[in-house]
Amino acid sequence: MIVILKGGPSPEAEISRKSAESIKNALEQLGYKVVDIEFDKDCVKNLLEIKPKKVFIALHGVPGEDGSVQGLLEALNIPYTGCGVETSAICIDKDVTKKVLKSFGIPVPTSETFYNRKNISWIESPCIVKPARTGSTVGISLVKNREEFQKAVELAFKFDSKIIIEEFIEGRELTIPVLNGKPLPIIEIITESGFYDFNSKYKKSTTKYITPAEISEKTKRKIEQIAIKTYSILECKGAVRMDFRLNQLNIPYLLEVNTIPGMTERSLLPKSAAAAGMKFHQLIEEMLTE
Repeated sequence: MIVILKGGPSPEAEISRKSAESIKNALEQLGYKVVDIEFDKDCVKNLLEIKPKKVFIALHGVPGEDGSVQGLLEALNIPYTGCGVETSAICIDKDVTKKVLKSFGIPVPTSETFYNRKNISWIESPCIVKPARTGSTVGISLVKNREEFQKAVELAFKFDSKIIIEEFIEGRELTIPVLNGKPLPIIEIITESGFYDFNSKYKKSTTKYITPAEISEKTKRKIEQIAIKTYSILECKGAVRMDFRLNQLNIPYLLEVNTIPGMTERSLLPKSAAAAGMKFHQLIEEMLTE
């Protein structure tokens, strides 16, 4: 029996449930016995009763991606998909991730980290203001002027007690999944606003995804090399997705590492896998059996 963990207290819970539905359909198509359960107060009791062969984690955000659920499953001696406790704990925190990667020479945008509103003063625009430990672009803002700045700070603090103010890299939005250590096709994301926020990701039908991205072979190889190196440095497992900005000089900057990528009909990992000739159920089986 395979258990899919979904939902939870995160602002991304509804997206998690959509991911779980897609994963369940694929596993059933492959002939697996599957049950999906909510991550709630009865979760541990349900897991102990079911005694799954493996748990497919479809939780997005905290506590699914911060190592908490991974630690719980390890304490229960239940195997699970994806990255382990330490990797998850690092990657959920964009501030910590950047500091680790920067020490290994991975190019990341310049940023400052803040823990309260008192010490924050106006920073030159354009800039990105975002919570340090959320996913799915929740609470993120592109600030273009002083009037927008305070609103962006207040929004970010609604979702986290730690926020990042980061330089905005003018250029192109790219993402690359890495599956079991191997890079999949790079996707370029083109939005109406020029900024890939929550609305562009989940609500706007006008957002375009170019797969594979129309970039030079040299740039493609550079991004792949950074992605593979990052996967190794952070000791990732299974499928992860890494977001980049490519500046006007074709220099890539790594923004963040997503350890549990979305698996909905609009999600980027399945789009990339399809461009590599991999059907959705094949992708799910690769993730399950890594």
